[in-house]
Amino acid sequence: MKRIFQIVPRLPPPEEGVGGIALALASALAERGFACRFVVPVPFGAAAKASGLDAIEIAPESRALASALDGAEHAILHYAGYGYHPRGVPRWLAAGLQRTEGALWTLFHEVWATGPPWRSSFWLAPLQRSIARALGDRSARITTSLDLYARLLRSTLSDPHREIEVRPVISAVGETTDPPDFERRARRLVLFGGPGLRGRAYRLHSIAIATAVQALGLTEIWDLGPEEVAPRALGALPVRRLGALPASEVSAVLADSAAGFLAYPLGFLGKSSVFAAYAAHGMLPVCIGRPISAQEVSRTGPVAGVHFWDVGAPSSCPPGVAVAARSWYEGHSLARQAAAIAEWANGSTATTR
Repeated sequence: MKRIFQIVPRLPPPEEGVGGIALALASALAERGFACRFVVPVPFGAAAKASGLDAIEIAPESRALASALDGAEHAILHYAGYGYHPRGVPRWLAAGLQRTEGALWTLFHEVWATGPPWRSSFWLAPLQRSIARALGDRSARITTSLDLYARLLRSTLSDPHREIEVRPVISAVGETTDPPDFERRARRLVLFGGPGLRGRAYRLHSIAIATAVQALGLTEIWDLGPEEVAPRALGALPVRRLGALPASEVSAVLADSAAGFLAYPLGFLGKSSVFAAYAAHGMLPVCIGRPISAQEVSRTGPVAGVHFWDVGAPSSCPPGVAVAARSWYEGHSLARQAAAIAEWANGSTATTR
């Protein structure tokens, strides 16, 4: 089998996003004759190797990264700055990749942070931008999940006319090939994701959750993810806490559930692996969050009232949303993205600097 290297900040359970996406890509690429080797900074590589993955654990140093990629013809970088450095400035990552020769495809899950002057992100943003520019200039291909990110990246690259693909993220917990209709699913609302995401939803949006349950005629709430952040009940409705489950078991629950709840900035749903999981399994996504600003309007992202129900807006849930969300997802599904990577790896060996 041919080999593709994937550089990942960590390989966590699927509810944490980036690592789950890397694992899903590896599985799909294996079906196309490609084996993936993961390059993971300490301390997360040891757990990956212990679980049976072909992984190399490296110190966060440029020489260590270059050594791990020695001889690699094709590498995929999953970039989220804060995943590789606590302040979001992994200079070692950019420097290490400059020492390598293979073709690089960078998936920008994030670009750089912004904030007011009293926050460190304001002062670190120029350095974060310079790292993003170095990674983009080094990459043979660039993909990101939001039109906004593509515009920001293009403004900082040496060649502002570089092609940047915009593809919303894939589900990290699999997909269904023939999802049942909304009416034939268990009358269940699911909250899935990391503890921070779910905890904020229960603390700040319990009324919206209850509104969705009542409006959709649901009879139960299931909580999926690590740590017990869910209450035992919302009003008279008990919450079943399933905890962290393997991706295959999460997929089975989602495929049988009517709706999924997500509290997330609405203009950024295209980068949410949780939203992708709901859509990939034919669920009705019920969302609430900061409204979409003018600069966040997207050609590729999900649209309120079409691909999800904005439960914070004063309207009932329109029909056909679950079907439309699934159709939207199919346009950038795991199979499509893995096929694009396989085609690239079969035909490209050039380095872009």
